[in-house]
Amino acid sequence: MIVKQPVLLICDDDPLIHMAVKQALKPHYECRSAHDVDEALVIIKNNSIDILLLDIQIRTDDEGIKALPKFRGIDPDLPIVMMSGLTDFRVVREAMRLGASDYVAKDLEQNDLSLVLSRALEKKNLIKRNAQQSSEVSLTQKKHVMIGAHPKIKALQKTIERIRMSPANVLIYGETGTGKEVVARHLRKTLPDGSLAPFVAIDSATIQSSTAESLLFGHEKGAFTGAEKMTKGAFEEADGGVIYFDEIANMPLEIQSKLLRVLQEKEVTRMGSSRTLQLDFRVICATNKNLEQMVKAGEFKDDLLQRLNVIPLEIPPLRERLEDLPLLVEYLIAKNAGRNQSLHFTSSAITCLQLYSWPGNVRELGNLVSYLIAMTEGIEVDISDLPPKFRDFASQANANPNAKPVTTGTGFYDRVALFEKELLIAEYAAHGGNVGRMALAIGMDRSHLYQKLKEHRIHAARPG
Repeated sequence: MIVKQPVLLICDDDPLIHMAVKQALKPHYECRSAHDVDEALVIIKNNSIDILLLDIQIRTDDEGIKALPKFRGIDPDLPIVMMSGLTDFRVVREAMRLGASDYVAKDLEQNDLSLVLSRALEKKNLIKRNAQQSSEVSLTQKKHVMIGAHPKIKALQKTIERIRMSPANVLIYGETGTGKEVVARHLRKTLPDGSLAPFVAIDSATIQSSTAESLLFGHEKGAFTGAEKMTKGAFEEADGGVIYFDEIANMPLEIQSKLLRVLQEKEVTRMGSSRTLQLDFRVICATNKNLEQMVKAGEFKDDLLQRLNVIPLEIPPLRERLEDLPLLVEYLIAKNAGRNQSLHFTSSAITCLQLYSWPGNVRELGNLVSYLIAMTEGIEVDISDLPPKFRDFASQANANPNAKPVTTGTGFYDRVALFEKELLIAEYAAHGGNVGRMALAIGMDRSHLYQKLKEHRIHAARPG
């Protein structure tokens, strides 16, 4: 493997300095020359330069120092090491104030010069790595957000913070679309350098017996036909972090046995190798099935369940936290790039959605919001803009005696008002927002109906 040498630009008006520096640093740097500030500025502007070695005294006593802001204007992150035949600490301080990374004397030994340059480069690389890590953490946090003010969500968030740095295995229970992987990624710990620990996700349903060992444990070159190079397995990739098994209930029984052994020993052996690798990883699994029932049916290994279910977490379905629906809609609209970022749902549309059962949970809501962003012409989503299944469900909800009220109120008049509102929402949805047909259907004067719709904040545009 060829390692690219860092590019060093030497800016000095003395040809002997160029020769000496190039001779000293040739094994470690690709050296380029500039004999005045203007030439150096052109080279930096048009080429990728990793570090600049700049003479303080080019032509005049302080031309190099005066040029520092110009170099910084072209590349703010370029390490600049000042060089001079004289040691004047007043000049050194001024150079550092204007953006120099370090200072060397021209009579330094080769090793000392190399050390100063290496130190300046390492500082630049460290700043770059920290910026990348901060960006990675920020992007991860933005991508995997837990939205909700419901007490169950708040309790779940507190538990996640309490156990995030723990090495204990976690089993996440939740229906399809509730956001199990989002919870799993929130359990990804932050390393001492500020970066996120590794996170390797595996879809348990895709693991086949013939490829499971290679996928999970890796293989050496030549371990089997087609193994052209050494490949790390999922557990090795997750060393120091998390390996996440999505829908663990779908994992074949024979693979469960292999997984159990790894959990017990915390070690793997690549296919084709006799060397055992000791690893440090945390296992997080998710399931939408009852694993205890599967154990009784002989479909899941009891000892594996005991290993995985150290810390159980349960995510409530959307129908149990409908109060969060407006927050989720707002977040999902903001998350979707493109047009209609100003799209908003009327209160009656939100109420209609709160009457729906949401079998697909937050994922289904996300699909709905994406659909409406693409299909809605204006900036307002009303009941009539919702797909038929949501309007139909709302119209039937009032006839269901087991329907859960959207709002609470124990008093007689509260319950009457709630019944009236739900009836009006259902009829409004059933007639696609056409108030004229709705008035005829329920036998109410249109003006009175408009007044009732206004009272309950159910959107209806009165004809002009």
